[in-house]
Amino acid sequence: MIETERLVLRTYEESDLPEYCKMLSDRENLYYINDIIIVDSLEEARQSLHEAIEFFKTGQARRFAVTLKGDSTLIGSVGYDITETTPIGRIGHMGWFIVPEHQGRGYITEAAKRVLAFAFQEDNCIRITTGCHAENIPSRKVMAKVGFQQEATKIKAVWHDGEMKDRLEFAINKH
Repeated sequence: MIETERLVLRTYEESDLPEYCKMLSDRENLYYINDIIIVDSLEEARQSLHEAIEFFKTGQARRFAVTLKGDSTLIGSVGYDITETTPIGRIGHMGWFIVPEHQGRGYITEAAKRVLAFAFQEDNCIRITTGCHAENIPSRKVMAKVGFQQEATKIKAVWHDGEMKDRLEFAINKH
């Protein structure tokens, strides 16, 4: 468990299942997230939740449940998957989302900053990458605020919603 001024970021728990299912079944809110599995049932959500818990235990991923201080209700998720282990440290790929009623308040920026600090200071990460559709302005703003630098624009690189779309790639290295 790690904290910020307003948030508690913790590992997922079995008791999160109903809210986790609600978050991962919201197709409209997850519109731009191609690499997350949207669930259609409580059983699919249970499988995904167990995977998130197990990956955290084994160190394959650090996916944090985002909650407000004083309220254990899930409002989002932020974390990274380890994509490579090198002789000098680990490389991860980061992502996040937040439920609509809590968007626009800076929670994901706050959470992402803290998770990056955890990755670099406590989890032996040397580089974290991320990316988004070029038209996903809110995520691009979060990336800029937490210090990610754009490294590439992939033109018509991702199939999304019936067409090929541009994808932007970002990264931040341990200082």
